[in-house]
Amino acid sequence: MKALRGLCGTLLCAGLMFAAVAQGGQANGEQLAASSTAPDGVEPSPAEMLGGTRTDYFSCSVGRFRGELEARVAFASAGSSAYFDVSTVRYRIVRSGGEGGGNKANINFHLDTLNRQGVVRGNDVYHSPDSLKQDGNWHLLDVNRIVRTDYQGAVTFEFIFDRSKASDSRCAAHKTYQWAGATVTRATAAE
Repeated sequence: MKALRGLCGTLLCAGLMFAAVAQGGQANGEQLAASSTAPDGVEPSPAEMLGGTRTDYFSCSVGRFRGELEARVAFASAGSSAYFDVSTVRYRIVRSGGEGGGNKANINFHLDTLNRQGVVRGNDVYHSPDSLKQDGNWHLLDVNRIVRTDYQGAVTFEFIFDRSKASDSRCAAHKTYQWAGATVTRATAAE
């Protein structure tokens, strides 16, 4: 139970820090926009059960920009734990309503693990070059990150949109996956 309270306190603290950074980082009163799957550390997202490999889609919007990304997500069993593996495939950024901006967008991402002990660890952040296109077409993005977990893995993609006459806008898409091979449920581990 102490581990669960500690985890909740850690998540609340991370959420407050994320909110403060997001609020302070946007000019002209524009906030960090969240996808329907909740940005990292602000709201918990329900874990989706995953036992093998699948292709998943992530998206978020802010103002007149929308970012979309396709990725392969997998858990590969390694005894009593698994490797949580996320490989990006392609992305597209759509501008609407005559929004200006060049082709200097970014997509950053990181993986987290939530183990039965209640520990959340950020791992191996990827920062794209400052040159991603915003032309509404699909473009290849071949990046892979892997972490080891015994319970859940989470991925967060942050889109940073290039604007010509204003500060860049950003939004995040986040999903949490539960390894189907985990033998103890979260409720049992917390007792």
